Amino acid sequence: MEKKADDFNEDIILQDMAFNRDLNKRARQARMKRERDEGKEEGLQEGLAEGKKVGLTDGLRYSVLKLFIKTYPQAETGFLGNLSVEQYEKIFDLMIEKASLEKIHEAADCIKE
Repeated sequence: MEKKADDFNEDIILQDMAFNRDLNKRARQARMKRERDEGKEEGLQEGLAEGKKVGLTDGLRYSVLKLFIKTYPQAETGFLGNLSVEQYEKIFDLMIEKASLEKIHEAADCIKE
């Protein structure tokens, strides 16, 4: 074993090859870490955007439902389930304009089709 170490220490080409191998290994590890971190950041950004979208939709759904119940306490609310953001905005606008319940139902039926 001592002879191998002495041979290695005397052979500059072997030392250079070992050094380059170590540099390449570290560069590959750094590149993999950077790519992994970039992937995590990209995933976080996509998740954040999706979370904001879901949060806005849920908030709008809650606001429309609450306003509808306050405005029309005796009316059935089943038709307000699982609409798109645009649909909730249209119904919200109609309620702000104090549209009749029939117009809101007509608008919801038109929107669903």
